[in-house]
Amino acid sequence: MGYIVFQKGGYDKVGFTNKDLHNHISKTRRDKVKDGDAFATLAYLLSKADSDPLFLGKFTLKDGRLDNLVWADGASVVDYECFGDVLAFDTTYKKNVYNKSLVIFSGTNHHGQTTIFGCALLLDERSKTFKWALKEFLEIIDEEDIVFSDHTAHRDVFKSLMPGKPIVSLVLDLVADMIKI
Repeated sequence: MGYIVFQKGGYDKVGFTNKDLHNHISKTRRDKVKDGDAFATLAYLLSKADSDPLFLGKFTLKDGRLDNLVWADGASVVDYECFGDVLAFDTTYKKNVYNKSLVIFSGTNHHGQTTIFGCALLLDERSKTFKWALKEFLEIIDEEDIVFSDHTAHRDVFKSLMPGKPIVSLVLDLVADMIKI
C-alpha cells in the first residue's frame, strides 16, 4: 500500500483504503482456491473409497462445478447400524467460504454421546435440495423407523421420502418458531 501511496502522491489520491486492498487480495485468493478445491475434494473422496470399502459419497455437478455432496465413511456406517434408531438432520451450521450449507446426519450412542453418521454440503436450502441429500444419504445407509428433524420446514421432505414413519420435531425449534410469531 505504501508504494501505491508514494506513486500517487498521498492517501487521498489512491481511491481505496488499506482494508479495501486486503479484502480484494483475500477474495482473489479464495476464488483461486475454490476452483481447485472441488477437484481436490473429489480426489480425496475417491482415495478414501479405495482405502475404506464401506465409504460412500454422492455428488452433483452443474456447469462443471460441484453442486451438492453427501458422504459417509465406514465407521459412520457401522455407527449408524448400531445407533441409528434416531436420525438427526442438522442444518443449523451457517454457510461457509464456499457459500454451501453443512448438513450433519447424527444420532446418539449408548453413552449419550453425539455420533456422526454422515455429512453433506448443499448449494441451497430448498426442500428439493434437502430431499436430494436425505434420499442419497438413505441410499448410503439403510433407513430406520424414526426421523428426528431439526426444523418443522423439513417435515414435507421427510414425509415424502418416508411415508408412514413417525417424525419428531426438535422442541427448541418449536420454541424458536413460537418466539418469531
